[in-house]
Amino acid sequence: MKKLLLLIVGLACAAVVAYGVVSLRATARLAADDELRVIVAFNPRLADEAASELAAWTSVLQEEGVPNRRVDIFTLLETDPARMAATAPAVILPDAACRVMNSACETWLDGYLRAGGAVAVVYDAGAMSARGVFLPQSFLRRFTGVDHVTYARDGRGAYTTGTLAFRDAAAARACQIPAGKLDDELRLSGYGYGALTYPVARSRLFVGPTEGDGDGIEILARTLTADGETCPAVVRRSYGRGRVLYANLPLGHLKANGDDLPLRALLRMLVLDMAASPHLMGTPRGVGGLVFNWHIDANPDWAILDDMVEQGFLREELPCSIHVTAGPDTYDFGDGAGFDACGAGRRHLLTLARYGVIGSHGGWIHNLFAEKVDSGEWGEDEIALYLDKNDECLESVTGAAVDEYSAPAGAHPPEIMDRLLRDRGFVAYYTTGDGGGAPTRAFHGGRMLSPELIAFPVMPLGDVASFGEMEEERDLPPAVVRRWLDATVAYCAEQRTVRLVYSHPYNLFISANGHDYRPAFRGWLDDLSARVADGGLQVRPMGDFARFLQRMLATRARFDVVDGELAVSLANPGGLRDLTVALPAARWAAPRAAGLSVTTDGDWHYVVVEEETDALAFTAAAR
Repeated sequence: MKKLLLLIVGLACAAVVAYGVVSLRATARLAADDELRVIVAFNPRLADEAASELAAWTSVLQEEGVPNRRVDIFTLLETDPARMAATAPAVILPDAACRVMNSACETWLDGYLRAGGAVAVVYDAGAMSARGVFLPQSFLRRFTGVDHVTYARDGRGAYTTGTLAFRDAAAARACQIPAGKLDDELRLSGYGYGALTYPVARSRLFVGPTEGDGDGIEILARTLTADGETCPAVVRRSYGRGRVLYANLPLGHLKANGDDLPLRALLRMLVLDMAASPHLMGTPRGVGGLVFNWHIDANPDWAILDDMVEQGFLREELPCSIHVTAGPDTYDFGDGAGFDACGAGRRHLLTLARYGVIGSHGGWIHNLFAEKVDSGEWGEDEIALYLDKNDECLESVTGAAVDEYSAPAGAHPPEIMDRLLRDRGFVAYYTTGDGGGAPTRAFHGGRMLSPELIAFPVMPLGDVASFGEMEEERDLPPAVVRRWLDATVAYCAEQRTVRLVYSHPYNLFISANGHDYRPAFRGWLDDLSARVADGGLQVRPMGDFARFLQRMLATRARFDVVDGELAVSLANPGGLRDLTVALPAARWAAPRAAGLSVTTDGDWHYVVVEEETDALAFTAAAR
C-alpha cells in the first residue's frame, strides 16, 4: 500500500513538472513571437466544456481573415503585457471558456490595456472563483465599468433572459448591425420571430471609484429582461491607451447553435474598429458583395418570368443565384403544377440561365417535398432520391453542374442535408439560420456542420424576408421596402462584406394588399447596376463568393513586426490573385511592391494581389 501511494505521488509530481515544462516552452514561444495575432484566451480546465464556444470564436476569426491563436490564461500571465500589446492587437475573454479566471489576470490586463491593447469581456468571463462558485463581483468590472456578476444581489436570478435594444441607429451602425435585423424599437430581431430573446446577465453600471484613467462609459445597447429590468448589454470605453468592449450575450454559444450575427458583428467592431488588426478580406478584391437568390417553385412562374425579362428585372450585369424545383408536379405526384424543367419549362430554364447560375431548390416536387421532410416521413434515402432527380434534370438542360442549393419552405434537416450536399459537390446553400449574417461555415448543436460548405443566411426586414411576406404579412409600402434594399446595399459596400436577399418571381406580380413593388425594385436595380459599374459593389451568385471565401481560408497569412516594419507573407497553392490584405493606415504606410495594387479608403489600406502567384511577400513601413 505504501509503495502504491509513493507511486501515485511520484506520478502526480511528474505530471506537474511535465506541465510546467510545457507551459514554460509555450510562454517562451509566445513571448518571442513577432507575429501579429488576436488572442482567444481560455482556462485550460474549461477547454473541453467550452470546446464549442472556442470553436465558434476561432471559426469566425478565420472567416474574417484575422490571424489568431488560442492561449491559456496561465501562459498569458507569464508574458510581459506590454510586449503582448505590441504583437496581440486584441485579447478576447470568451463566454464559457473564461468563466473561471485567476485574479492575477487583473494586474496583467491592467498592464496590457495601459500599453494600448484591446480586450473583450464576454457574458460570464471572470464570474466564478477557482473553486467554481460565483464571486460577489468580478475584478473585470474595473476595466469594463460594468458589474456583470451580481450573484450576491440576485442569487440564481443573476442570469436570466431578455431582448437586446440599441441606443440609437448610430450605435447599431457602430456595432455593425444591418438595418434589416432591427425592429421599429431598434431591438435585434429574427426572420419569423420578431424581437429575439437571449440569455443575459443582470448587469449594472459599476459606480465605484474610477479605475485605470478610463473615460466615460459608452452604452451602445441595453437588455430588457422579462421582468422589466434594463441592463447594459454592449459597452465600450477607453482604459489607459487601450480599449475595452463588454458584451452581455453568450456570443460563442449563440454562434455554435445557429446565430452567427451577434458574435461576428461585435468581433468586427473589436478587432477591426477598436484594435485595427491587419487581416485578409473574404471578398474578391476586398469589395462588398450582394447575392440575389430567386426561388422558382412551379409553373405559374412561366408567364411571370417572361414579364421579368421584358421589364428588366433580370439583368446580365447582375448575375443571380436562381434555384429551381425542376419536377412536373408541386403538391402531389401527377398534379402537373410543377415547373417541369425537362419538359414544358425547358425554354424558361434556358432563359434563366442567361441571368446567373442555376441551382437546386430542393427535391423535385416543391410543396410535397417540404411537407414530407418537415414531418419526418421522408428520411435521408427519399431526400437523396429527389435531390438527385432535381439535379440530373437541371444539369441535362443547362449542361452545367449544380452546386448551389436552397430548401423548399425552409425544410432543411441540417445533419442530413450536410452529408448529402457535401457528398454531391455542392459549395453553397441558402439558410434561414444565422439570420442576417455573412456567408459562413454553419454550426449546429455546438459543432461545425462542414468546412466544405458555405451557408448564405437570408437578410430579413424585421420578421419577414421575401417581397411576398413584406406585402401580404406586413402590408409594407414600397417606400419602406426600397429603404431596406438601399440600406442592405449600403451596408455591404461600407462594411465590405456579403449578404443575401431572396424572393420569388411571383412576389413582384401578385399582390394581396394592393402594393406594387415593381417600380421601387426597378429603381433599386438601376442604382445597383450603377454601383457595380463604378466598382463599389459586386453582385455574384453565391457559389462565386463561396469559392473565394474557401480560397481565402486556405491562405496562410503572416503579419510580423520586424525592425519596426510590418512584414506580410501570403501563401496558397490554389493561387492568391484578387486576395486582399487590409492594413490600418494610421500605423503603416501604404506598401509598394510588384504584383500589388493599393487603395486607401478611410482608415485602411487595401492591398490587392494582381498577379497569378501562389506565394508573395511585402513590407509596410511604420508611420
